[in-house]
Amino acid sequence: MGKILNSLEKKEIPRPEYPRPQFVRKDNWINLNGEWNFAFDDSDTGLKERWNKKEQKGKFDKKIVVPFCFQSKLSGIEDTSFHDIVWYRKEFAVPEEFMNGRVLLNFGAVDYSCAVYLNGESIGTHEGGYIGFTLDVSDFIEKNNVLVVRVKDPSTDLEIPRGKQFWYEKLQRIFYPRVTGLWQTVWLEAVSRDYRIEGLKLTPDVDKSNIIIECEVDGVGVGFPELSLLAEIFFENDKINEIDINLNSLGNVKIKRDKKLIKAKGRTGKLVNPNRFKFKISIPKDALHLWDVENPNLYDIIIKICNKSSKEIHDEVKSYFGMRKISLSESPEDISKLNDEQSDITSFNRQVLLNDSPIYQKLFLVQGYWPDGLYTAPSDDAIKLDIQYIKGFGFNGLRTHQKAFDPRFLYWCDKMGVLVWGEIGNAYQFSTRSQLRLINEFAAEIERDYNHPSIIAWTVLNESWGVPGADRDERKRDYTLSLYYLMKSIDPTRLIVDDDGWFHCVSDMCTIHYYSAGEFIPKSFEDGIRSFKKARPKIYLKPHEYNGEPIIYSEIGGFGYDLHGEIKEKWGYGNTLQDSEELYTKVLELLKEFDKRKEWIHGFCYTELYDQFQEINGLLTFDREPKFEPLKLKKELDKMFY
Repeated sequence: MGKILNSLEKKEIPRPEYPRPQFVRKDNWINLNGEWNFAFDDSDTGLKERWNKKEQKGKFDKKIVVPFCFQSKLSGIEDTSFHDIVWYRKEFAVPEEFMNGRVLLNFGAVDYSCAVYLNGESIGTHEGGYIGFTLDVSDFIEKNNVLVVRVKDPSTDLEIPRGKQFWYEKLQRIFYPRVTGLWQTVWLEAVSRDYRIEGLKLTPDVDKSNIIIECEVDGVGVGFPELSLLAEIFFENDKINEIDINLNSLGNVKIKRDKKLIKAKGRTGKLVNPNRFKFKISIPKDALHLWDVENPNLYDIIIKICNKSSKEIHDEVKSYFGMRKISLSESPEDISKLNDEQSDITSFNRQVLLNDSPIYQKLFLVQGYWPDGLYTAPSDDAIKLDIQYIKGFGFNGLRTHQKAFDPRFLYWCDKMGVLVWGEIGNAYQFSTRSQLRLINEFAAEIERDYNHPSIIAWTVLNESWGVPGADRDERKRDYTLSLYYLMKSIDPTRLIVDDDGWFHCVSDMCTIHYYSAGEFIPKSFEDGIRSFKKARPKIYLKPHEYNGEPIIYSEIGGFGYDLHGEIKEKWGYGNTLQDSEELYTKVLELLKEFDKRKEWIHGFCYTELYDQFQEINGLLTFDREPKFEPLKLKKELDKMFY
């Protein structure tokens, strides 16, 4: 495993891969990444001067490489000063066949709010810097087009879910550069004018060996009994099963629906959305291959809207899923995966189960920055390299920290078999506005990433960011509590952490942040529980108490070591170490302390996989160079835990 290649050839389209691996239309899309015209609008005159109009090309005095933010080196600009309003302009042509159907314009992510114009006309707006959006531009598209995007990203607004993006120009401690504007792929796709699939939700039911499929279909099918929704399941290219749903009821609630659909029931009878469909496909027992970290088995699924008479395919989407189950043990039980010498050890509290077996979580904190691309990985290979290193050090997962990650990153986690805790960037001030912004965007993140089998948990808040003083303010405590139940209602299939580190109300895991030497960890389960009441900040907010949840130390370590001695204003937790051997020894000693307590501490998250700017806590440098041989640690970890 080597360093990331952080350079791009001038004529190469950056990030050329299809950007949405869970919802693929592979043959009818155009990647709009590459060179765009660009301008800062510090005086906010662009709207008044109509920069969105075709004839205003002269206002765009810079070039930028999309999908890299202007603060990054790979954008070609690399300006880290405050510019709260920026404009993008792109000229492009579409093939004739695009004009015959409907055309969708997709943005992977734009930070923070934006207005989009096509050929001088306003076609839509969006708020939220992490989750993308789609606009139907069919009524505005021409053979030759001018696309303009105005972005507003207030540099010092603490009510925005900004995560680690710092609100001062000079970086400090644990805060990093801002990311403004387009930072994921922009693309066009052509779809049928009559029918298309708009959403796909896949829920594995391991116990019953079923995959539950929910999808939304745009169009009206009344009077067309030959119109069908066909779903086919494959494993390693072998067809496992399929189902054919008649779409005669599409668009009309009064038409009798196909018997194969799962019915929605309400107090006053059956309530049905005529464009949403829910059904299940069984996976034969001899074809049931579970997803886990050792065997990340994935099934492919192809969904088609087709006309049986004419054989016309109106839309075809490819996705994938893993058959896996995340749950908590009902009560303390024997840890079944321990080796023979340790088989008498039992758990004092509940455990996290993967496919009904206890799993010890060995996670890295991963912040999702790259030296030259910031939020945006320079390539798909760069993403894979990070995940290879996680496994190379002997770990089995990661906690995504203060950022919703690129779907391509999550795709490779699914493919390579690592556990993921999903997270959103937090705001830093408590207000109705900041609450609404976080709730809306985190709900959108859960919807977008629901199908990824690697994601086993969602973390809503981190260290009371956005709810400072929640131990003294009932409103903030109630807000924290409500976040747990809201996110649980959106995704009941995964674990929810309400506030990672401390200030828990109700949480599926008791998570604790700990940056001291291993000998200061409580010696026993009983000592650990007693320490909760003495801890500052408080682990639980009154009247809530610990109730046997799995205990995970979700931030530990943070040993600082500057491998090449080149970072001027370096920062780490505690004293800076002097050499690679000292770092390795410190890490191993700490993890051995956790191994001694594995009957009641069921996982950890080490801070962190790689350095970040001035922060030197990584086991890799920021350029992804190991500070010591990963295999050396892996050999030791393979002997530990369960």
